[in-house]
Amino acid sequence: MQQTISQPKTRKFFYGWVIVLCCALLMAAGTGIFVNCIGIFVKPVCDDLGFDRGPFTLYTTISNFTGMAAMLVFGELYRKYPRRIRIFITMGATMGCLVFLGYSMSSKLWHFYLLAFCYGTVATTLAAISVTTLVNNWFVDKRGFATGLAFAGSGVSAAIMTPLLTSVVADYGWRMGYRTMSVAAAICLIPALLLIRLSPADKGLLPYGVEATVGEDGETPSAPVIVQTGLTRAEAIKTPTFYLQAIGIFCLSLTGMGMSTHAIAYFTDVGYSSLTASTAMSLVMTIMIGAKILLGAVFDKLGSVKSAILTGLCMLASIISIRFAGLAPFMPYVFSVCFGFGYSTLTVPYSYLIGQNFGTREFSSIYSLICTLGGFGGGAAATLTGTLYDHFGSYLPVWTLYIGTACLAMLFLTLASITATAKGYKNR
Repeated sequence: MQQTISQPKTRKFFYGWVIVLCCALLMAAGTGIFVNCIGIFVKPVCDDLGFDRGPFTLYTTISNFTGMAAMLVFGELYRKYPRRIRIFITMGATMGCLVFLGYSMSSKLWHFYLLAFCYGTVATTLAAISVTTLVNNWFVDKRGFATGLAFAGSGVSAAIMTPLLTSVVADYGWRMGYRTMSVAAAICLIPALLLIRLSPADKGLLPYGVEATVGEDGETPSAPVIVQTGLTRAEAIKTPTFYLQAIGIFCLSLTGMGMSTHAIAYFTDVGYSSLTASTAMSLVMTIMIGAKILLGAVFDKLGSVKSAILTGLCMLASIISIRFAGLAPFMPYVFSVCFGFGYSTLTVPYSYLIGQNFGTREFSSIYSLICTLGGFGGGAAATLTGTLYDHFGSYLPVWTLYIGTACLAMLFLTLASITATAKGYKNR
């Protein structure tokens, strides 16, 4: 006879929560600082160096597209060489800090383009692929909660850095702003690199919530058997659900990233002060902290179809609120509340919906491929928005267009979940 022994509930602090903190620090630097704060620089850099906004913001597109290609490469590297995860993250951390320092010394568009390409080759190591790998290794129970906490790190750092960087840029110039980003990211990343461990086995532990089965003679616990169900990647790409999911994420990321990069410039264009604009975006990041955790908990209760609808509604409310932000002084803050949830849908729902629709059998392979395909929307968003602004001389036609893409995102994500549920893909 065998008996089941759980990890003691009264044992001292579980190291997995340190891993969550490390993941939050990765997100704080890789997303909160290196992604969420770049909108601050669109107007001051273009005004100082004489760039149009479309060509200038192409550097973010270059970084994003390069990062999407690199995501597939690193997905394979993480599978083949899991023990080297700290090396991969160190590569991304070092390159990121050096690139943003390099931006501060740039004076030509091609300087920004080249540096953006360099960072894009390793940017994914500071984003979801590392975070989800670590959290999934360390947690079975409370995995959603742990994931939400980890992703919330980007909101914390962006909420702090947005007003700080706005003040630095206003008082000392945009070059000092980029240097401040580099230093702040290093402060976040160094402790994370020192504390990260790939799996509980590195600390003589089991994943949180896993029970070990031992014999009555006290033999060494056997490895827990985790049953994986769902589709393989080869099976998934033959289903309509796969493409519906990818198109939905494409439209969602196009809408969200199109707003994020240009929101501060838009608010100042329609007459709000730089302080109001930066405060509104800082509030977005603050709300994101709780929104990511709340959405993760709500998704568990709603199921995939209703979660897909909620995801689309959050983004739709965001784009409508910015479209009419010039109507009244309180509207930027209405946008802050809406986009705090809308921007959160660019991270939390992806892993949840893909897991619910396709199961866990080859989750990482399916996840990386769908996010790479869908991510082209976010990758092109900054440049497309800037180019359309240059063409129309206003952001209003762009926001109207994005109301349509938000509706399409909700439609395709909902259809993906409906078809997957009807076919029962995740239980195969």
